[in-house]
Amino acid sequence: MKRSLFLSLLLLSPLVARENPFFAAKPSEMQAVTSNIPDTKPKLSSVSYTLPNQARILKEVTFTIQNIDGSIEKQKMQIDQSIDWHRSLTISQSSNAAATPSFSHNSASSANFGFIRFDTKGKYLAIKTTDPLVRHFVLSSPNRIVLDFKHDAVFQSTQQELNSAPYLSVSLGNHGKFARATITLDGRYNYALNKTGELISITCK
Repeated sequence: MKRSLFLSLLLLSPLVARENPFFAAKPSEMQAVTSNIPDTKPKLSSVSYTLPNQARILKEVTFTIQNIDGSIEKQKMQIDQSIDWHRSLTISQSSNAAATPSFSHNSASSANFGFIRFDTKGKYLAIKTTDPLVRHFVLSSPNRIVLDFKHDAVFQSTQQELNSAPYLSVSLGNHGKFARATITLDGRYNYALNKTGELISITCK
């Protein structure tokens, strides 16, 4: 009797097994897959939304945003104001950056430290120096691009303003056997770095 019951359970066990044991049993347990390369999309100019004729009060607006690392998040803006449904809603991106009113996204600026010079134009930054680049990396809070150059000469650590978005300022620090250039940004960016002879170029994306 016990043997026949054991055989019955053994035969039924494949019927309740999962097809692929390496996937979560419930869809809610599966983790979202993100990419660090956002999709290339056209620049936002303006989009319009036609309100339904029964609309009288706009309570809130929800923005679904794709971040620089490919992750998706939602942000809500509370409105709670009366509206005229005859007039469509328009979303556009202003050419003037309200968050950084003192900077221009198309302006150019320079910072000259003698043995190294920085020139910006939009999201492009050119660095000219004869010192070899040792390494480069990013830091956050605030967002910065850090470049270390082989440099033995003693100099005074200093900082110069750039005020040309996305580049806010650049500081140069004396670290004995190397000089550290720290470029402070106005937000989080991916960047591409290229080196040709004595010229290093950085493009923020």
